[in-house]
Amino acid sequence: MVINTFQNKSVLITGGTRGLGKAIGLEFAQVGAKVFLTHKWGSISESDLAAEFLAHDLPPPYVIESDVSDSEATRALMLEIKEKVEAIDVVISNVSFAKVINDIWDYKRNSFELSLQYSTWPFVDLLQAAYTVMGRFPRYAIAVSSHASHDICYNGYDFSGPSKAALESLCRYLALQLKSSGVRVNAIRPGFIDTASFRATCGDSTVDLLKQRGLLLDPQGAAQVCVALCSGWMDAVTGQVIVADEGWSFVSPIAYLTGEGLPGEFPGNIADNSSNK
Repeated sequence: MVINTFQNKSVLITGGTRGLGKAIGLEFAQVGAKVFLTHKWGSISESDLAAEFLAHDLPPPYVIESDVSDSEATRALMLEIKEKVEAIDVVISNVSFAKVINDIWDYKRNSFELSLQYSTWPFVDLLQAAYTVMGRFPRYAIAVSSHASHDICYNGYDFSGPSKAALESLCRYLALQLKSSGVRVNAIRPGFIDTASFRATCGDSTVDLLKQRGLLLDPQGAAQVCVALCSGWMDAVTGQVIVADEGWSFVSPIAYLTGEGLPGEFPGNIADNSSNK
């Protein structure tokens, strides 16, 4: 039902050159959107990224280097985009950065502030810069959060989790602030996805174990949630946090560890996956 919904629409995805950000970009391109992706460190060559889009018979995205933690750089980003389109219709804040914490002596105020600077505040900067440069807010705004944002603690996520929790809280207030402007603001919590940042935080062995037990998800699912939220069919949804993990957050931790007690038809059944390897 969303095919062609995004014709002549523009979508900005920060941190969009790999992992979930790239998957979101591909999904929006599939439905006709003009896609802008940002990166800071050159996570992939533009030619390789263009080739990947072309392999799906999709037009290559616009790739712009930009530091989301810098408000002036974000304004410059919007000015560069304005040279190509009149306005941005969708903004998705996907960049996250935080120090991996090993013990209490890794707790430094400046490290926590840096996490907020990269993982939380850019969402506000993007919206304000879009209005300042283009004269209107995006119609839809989505912040990519994490399961570690609420009542679950993961090793090493001591700063990332609180930063994402603050991001989700900001989303709710932004939804209220921008309601009169017709803006829909939401957050998504994806499930476990094999990304470079996830591996850097949790380690290759942990990610490989999750993969072996069938707990890693295809980022396309979370990407499709983003498209649906911006399609016009879900405009009654705003100020919400959408969990996009195919139901894994409802599963007992014991089942995660042992593979026992899962419904036989449950997607990605651990026991079934283990027996097939």
